[in-house]
Amino acid sequence: MTENKKIKIKPYVIYLFVGMFVMFALNKLLLRPFVLQNDLANALQVMVLSFPNFAEAVMGTMVLTGILFRVKHITLQKVTLLQPGHVFLAAAILAAIYVISGELRVHNLGNNNTYDPNDLIASVIGLNLAYFTVRKFGFATIHESAEN
Repeated sequence: MTENKKIKIKPYVIYLFVGMFVMFALNKLLLRPFVLQNDLANALQVMVLSFPNFAEAVMGTMVLTGILFRVKHITLQKVTLLQPGHVFLAAAILAAIYVISGELRVHNLGNNNTYDPNDLIASVIGLNLAYFTVRKFGFATIHESAEN
């Protein structure tokens, strides 16, 4: 008899990811063009222009957390010193390296960035929100099932 561990992502993580994706799309397709075409308040323009960076940071951190969480439970099951908090922190650091280095134009992977301090601020806020959210509420649960 062998034990099989199944990872079940918490529903709020799925809702957060899908919600960010939907808001990203609505911002890009509807809100951003409307705000820019009608020359609305500068603060609103900054928000709609920087929102994609915020969403990218949140979604990227969630994806990396899922990947690292899975890797930990597949390959590092016996490493008890590696706690979920370490996985969350590693995911946030990797996401921060990617997002911030992209904002600072160190690389041009996945997007065509121009430096804007507001985008950098939005990215850092998104990274922190994602990290502290999974740190506080968790990311997934592990269900053990016995197989014959």
